[in-house]
Amino acid sequence: MTSAKISQVQGKRLIAPEMHEDPYAVYRELRDATPVLWDESLGSWVLTRYDDVAFVMNDPRFSSNRIAAAHASLRTDRYRPLLDVMSHRMSEVDEPDHTRLRSLVNKAFAHVAVEQWKPKIRQRVEELIDGFRETGRCEFVEDFAIPLPLLTILELVGVPAADRRQVKQWCDDFALVALNFYAYLDEEQAERGLSSIAEFREYLEGRIETLRRDPQDNLLSALIAVEQDGRRLSSDELLANTFLLLSAGNETSTCLLANGLLALLRHPAQMQQLRDDPSLVPQAVEEFLRFDSPVQYLGRLATADVELRSQVIRKGDLVLVVLAAANRDPRRFDDPDALNIRRSENHHLAFGHGRHFCVGAQFARLEARLAFEALLQQTSEIALDAASADELSHQDNYNIRRIKQLPLRLTFASS
Repeated sequence: MTSAKISQVQGKRLIAPEMHEDPYAVYRELRDATPVLWDESLGSWVLTRYDDVAFVMNDPRFSSNRIAAAHASLRTDRYRPLLDVMSHRMSEVDEPDHTRLRSLVNKAFAHVAVEQWKPKIRQRVEELIDGFRETGRCEFVEDFAIPLPLLTILELVGVPAADRRQVKQWCDDFALVALNFYAYLDEEQAERGLSSIAEFREYLEGRIETLRRDPQDNLLSALIAVEQDGRRLSSDELLANTFLLLSAGNETSTCLLANGLLALLRHPAQMQQLRDDPSLVPQAVEEFLRFDSPVQYLGRLATADVELRSQVIRKGDLVLVVLAAANRDPRRFDDPDALNIRRSENHHLAFGHGRHFCVGAQFARLEARLAFEALLQQTSEIALDAASADELSHQDNYNIRRIKQLPLRLTFASS
C-alpha cells in the first residue's frame, strides 16, 4: 500500500490544539493535497472531499460497527460494558439490525409527531427570550442554546423535571465517549462514561417499570411499547438508543443554535436580510449546518479492500469521514467558505448520508427555525457583549464544534 503521509500537509492533524478555533484551514489543505490520507497518529484514513465522504457513508463495505476497533485501542476489558452498550445504538450497527432498530424507533417517533410539538417549542422559545428583556443581556449558549433543545428532548423522551440535570450529565459523559472513541479518547473520559452508563442503566430500568405500569404520552413509553413483526427493543437496545436520542437531541442542536447565531453576528448584512424576510430562515438554517457543522467527522470500518483515489483502504482499516470538510468542498459548493443564507443548492452532509441519516433531523430543524424566527423578529439589534473577539473560543472537543460562550446585548423591537 502506498500511503499518503501526514507530513505532506505540514504535520497538521485532526487532533491538534489549533483545530478548536480554525479547523477549516487544515481541511482545505487536506482536501487539496491529500484527500485520502493515512494518519498514523490516529491509525485511520481521513477523507475530506464531498464525493468520497458521501461514497463511504453509502457503501455497505464500510461498516458503522467500530466497537471492535475501540476495544483494541483501549487495550482493556474494563470498558467492555460501556462499549457493549454503544454496540446496540442504531448508529453503530449494520444490516439487518440497523433496519430493524431504525424501524422500531421511527415507529415510536410516529406517536410523538414533530409538528405537534411546534406550539410547545415556540412557547419555550418565547419564555427564554422574555427572560432577557429586563437587562437586555444574555449569555446565549448557557441561557438559550443549551436549555431550549435540552428541555425539549428531555420532555419529549419523558424525563421528569426533577431528574433532568442528572440525566443531562450522564448524557454528556456518554456523548463525549460515543463521538470521540474512534479518534481521541483518554482514560478519564472513558471512566466517566463507564460510571454514567451504570448509573443511567439503573435509573432507566426504574423509569421503564414505572411507564410499563402507567404509560404516558412520551417517546420512552412509545419505545417500550413499540413492536414490529413480533419483535421489541431489548433492554440494552432501549438503554443505548435512549442515550443516543437524548445526546443527539441536545448537544448538536445547541451547536447549531450557537454557531448559527455567531455566523450571523459576523455577517450583519445577512442577519438584516433574515429580519426583512423571515421566509429565508429555513434556508438559513441549512446554511448554518453546512457552514459550521456541529459534528465534524464520523467513523467507519472497512470490511473489504477498497481502492479510492489510488489508495487502497484495507479490510479492517478505520476511516474517518470529515463531514465539515466535505461541506466546504468547492467541487460541490460555490464559494464554500462564505456564508450565504440564500444558497439554493445545499445538499450538505451535516446530518449524515444514506441509511444512517440522522433520525432527529426534522426535530432539530424545527427548533432552530422557531428560535431564529423569534430572536430576529423580536429584536432590532443583537450585538456581541465581549470586550474583544478573542474572548470567543470553542469548547475542547475535537468532534463536536461549539463556541463556549456568546455574551450578547439585545435591543428589543418594542423598546
